[in-house]
Amino acid sequence: MSLFDYISDYTNSDYYPFHMPGHKRNPESGLPESVYQYDITEIEGFDNLHQPETIIKDAAQRAARLYDSEETYFLVNGSTSGILSAISAVAERVGKMGEENDGRKREDWHVRKRLIIARNCHKAVYHAAFINRMDLYYVYPGIYEGFDLARPINAKDIESTIKKVIEEAKADAAMAGELIAGVVITSPTYDGIISDIKSIAELLHGNGIPLIVDQAHGAHFGIHPAYPETAVREGADLVIHSVHKTLPSPTQTALLHKNGTLVDSESVRKYLRIYQSSSPSYILMAGIDRAIQVAEQAGYQCLDRILDMRKAFLKQMEKCHYIRVCPFTEPGKLVISVKGSSITGQVLYHILLEKYHLQMEMAAGSYVIAVLSMMDREEGFKRLSSALLEIDEGLTGELGEFKDENLFSYFHTIPRVKLGIWEAYTSSSIEIELDEADGKTLADFIHLYPPGIPLLVPGEMIDRQMIAIVKHYLKNGYTVHGTQGNKIKVLRS
Repeated sequence: MSLFDYISDYTNSDYYPFHMPGHKRNPESGLPESVYQYDITEIEGFDNLHQPETIIKDAAQRAARLYDSEETYFLVNGSTSGILSAISAVAERVGKMGEENDGRKREDWHVRKRLIIARNCHKAVYHAAFINRMDLYYVYPGIYEGFDLARPINAKDIESTIKKVIEEAKADAAMAGELIAGVVITSPTYDGIISDIKSIAELLHGNGIPLIVDQAHGAHFGIHPAYPETAVREGADLVIHSVHKTLPSPTQTALLHKNGTLVDSESVRKYLRIYQSSSPSYILMAGIDRAIQVAEQAGYQCLDRILDMRKAFLKQMEKCHYIRVCPFTEPGKLVISVKGSSITGQVLYHILLEKYHLQMEMAAGSYVIAVLSMMDREEGFKRLSSALLEIDEGLTGELGEFKDENLFSYFHTIPRVKLGIWEAYTSSSIEIELDEADGKTLADFIHLYPPGIPLLVPGEMIDRQMIAIVKHYLKNGYTVHGTQGNKIKVLRS
């Protein structure tokens, strides 16, 4: 069976999509059923993504108006290309400042490109740090113990990290903006947790440091007052939105917004030309523009309707004894927890899929995630609430796989860093059995996909606790990137 046939069969089935992309295969999204007749290239009159002057420029300006951004760029290689471009631009900024302020020639300027990031950033952030040979300084989120979710990133923790960098460099506090290329946080997280972007931006700007916000899961923000404000309006310098995640746009479509003067616009454009295809899909670009138009013209009403359906769904969930919906996520996410019950998130995920034909976005240790978009339908909410009520009746309070629940709150553990990412990721490595890896230095990323947040990073030492976590996920059918069977890559001794 061809890939097209496989997709066609699935599309014509009764599986309901509580996952991305945000158009939810709903005809009301306005996307055409057949794409081939719209697949063109840079022919006469159709502008050029890498030097837009007419229709693509106009479309980007429409998106900028929706989010109140000074500059907005279309991304057809997903949010990943935006993250790579944003971090590369701030990395270049540090080198330029050193050249200008110290008067040294560039080849003599020992650039330590320092980047502060939230530890729960997407792997693309780490890849950008690797490409740019950056030194990473981590800010760890706390844990909502009752739901095994990472908490927001705290501005005070970022401030402490800035002081650490200054002390380490034996520099004056006024040099923070020269020592630190930027700060990257994810808000909302994959789980729908929001950080205080405004406070963080004010702190950083007072130190001359730009803020990059991976807001891939928040393209619907700022459209309805019941949802959080967009990071663009809250003061972030560079913001990445995955349009396809929560707006009616095809997979792989995203936006990069640039504001303020801390980051050079030409640097951003340069790296977008590097990281994006030279043959961008007009179907994807048209999809972005169409989604922006839907959000602009009907976004408020659509999100208002989703809020009503969500409220009715939550009312039904009050009847459950064991299944709970996390109350402090942004409204576009449903984190459905079975923590403290006789099943795991993975078990719930497969029951919903196989018995009820409800496809969730992802499964974690003790919960599943449903992504809501303005294209969701009442049918989906009713099917999900009915299924969960029925499943809840068969649960008990006897703990299953998660008797040692603290084992899986891995953000409590701060791995020991032996080498930087660049050195570790480019060094000679060998594959060994997981059980033999205690005390070894990792040579590859290890992460679940989704969500693509590293459990361990190249150059970090693996210990018995992390080995137990990885083995648990493998045993229970999770997709663990960076493993081959029960083997992982470590640096040669």
